[in-house]
Amino acid sequence: MKATFIFLFVLITGSAFSQGFVAAIGSDDIGVILNNPATVVLETGDTLKGKLTSASLINGYVKNVTLKLNDGSKRKLDAAAMKTLIVKASALAKMAMMNESANSIFRTIKTDFNSIINREYIVFEQALRATKKDKPAMMQLLNPGFDHAIKVYADPNANETMKLQSGDVSITGGADKSYLFVKNGEKAVIVKKNGYRRNFDELYLDCPEMITAFEGDNARFKDLAGHVFVYDQLCAK
Repeated sequence: MKATFIFLFVLITGSAFSQGFVAAIGSDDIGVILNNPATVVLETGDTLKGKLTSASLINGYVKNVTLKLNDGSKRKLDAAAMKTLIVKASALAKMAMMNESANSIFRTIKTDFNSIINREYIVFEQALRATKKDKPAMMQLLNPGFDHAIKVYADPNANETMKLQSGDVSITGGADKSYLFVKNGEKAVIVKKNGYRRNFDELYLDCPEMITAFEGDNARFKDLAGHVFVYDQLCAK
């Protein structure tokens, strides 16, 4: 079963699979998530629910947010106080996260991608940055729904390919040339287009089926989201 699944994936990876990740929300696009229902899980374990009235996003990281709680009171929270921020996606935000080419690929391997990737919510999580010092930051999760072992976050230093715009809002986010990967809660690793073969071997070393199936030129950066998906389905512990 595993071999058949991977074989089918290898056969149909001619399209740009990197768009299988949700598009990152940039500081210029922060308006698409404001005034939407939101849930914050605090580092203390407490949960707050309300409406997101303001948010500061600097270099791709959430710095602080203001939440209007259901009782009418307001809470301003710094990133250090939050473990997870989940914001209900508006129709416009969903458009920014959608890409039909990725969906068609997953249909080819008889998998309903829309039932796997969660585009109903925009998620930010506390994770360790890819720096010498183990500093945490609130990063946007780009693979909700298939993030059980590997969490993929927006790299604030990534260079994107061209985006499609509608007015001032990005409709199809550009294809990032690098991402931040966190495997099993460890420190973030920068995964870049250049040198992806090396990243591939390190990330999926514990999944021999993938190492064999994607050896040589089969491990292409444009299929990155598909690799994470296959690992999640077949090899995640």
